[in-house]
Amino acid sequence: MAAKYVTISKAASLVGESNFVLKQWVEDFSDLTTVKRDEKNVRIFSAENIEFFKKIKAYKERNMDTQTIKQLLQNHSDGTSNNNGLNNQDVAELKATLSKITSFIESKEVQSMIHMDELLDKLEKNVVSSVTDKITETAKLQTEVARIEFSDLQDMLTSLEVTAEAERESYKEEVQYEREIAQKKTDEREERFLAFVKEHQYKQERMKQEKTGVGLIKQILSFAR
Repeated sequence: MAAKYVTISKAASLVGESNFVLKQWVEDFSDLTTVKRDEKNVRIFSAENIEFFKKIKAYKERNMDTQTIKQLLQNHSDGTSNNNGLNNQDVAELKATLSKITSFIESKEVQSMIHMDELLDKLEKNVVSSVTDKITETAKLQTEVARIEFSDLQDMLTSLEVTAEAERESYKEEVQYEREIAQKKTDEREERFLAFVKEHQYKQERMKQEKTGVGLIKQILSFAR
């Protein structure tokens, strides 16, 4: 490749656009400029090509459409080829067209649209920020509610544990009291039974003694006879 030609990547860098945009411009303005290809069928750009696309970039930055840019470049090309042979009327019409384009770009309507775009961008950012803040606030509120509910649940469980412990203690006391009453009744029954046995033994002993006395008396009486 000759040194005066560069690849599309280098050309895009010199023009200040991406490879994709430069390739699109090559196709859109193919009727006004020709970009050569090397033996590998790869596009190569000359210095004239680069200057041409720099002009297109300048027009694009002024928000001109492709058709208007083509007209301006065509008029410029015609003027150069005719060696400045434009008559005064053509020059006046061209100036009038350029003036209209400039006035349109600088008009209140266009500026208002640009300002409106800026306002819309700002509004979008504010809405996104507001929604984000709202979501964050809602998440915090839900977290706090969950924490309170969890705390209440913990208090309830603690209260239930205290109540259950108190009920267990009360049940233990009742059982102990019932046991003491049962033991007391058992002791009383045993005492009554022992007293009954002693009394019965005492009566049996007396009856034996009485029988022994009567027999003795009978024997004495029998000897006396």
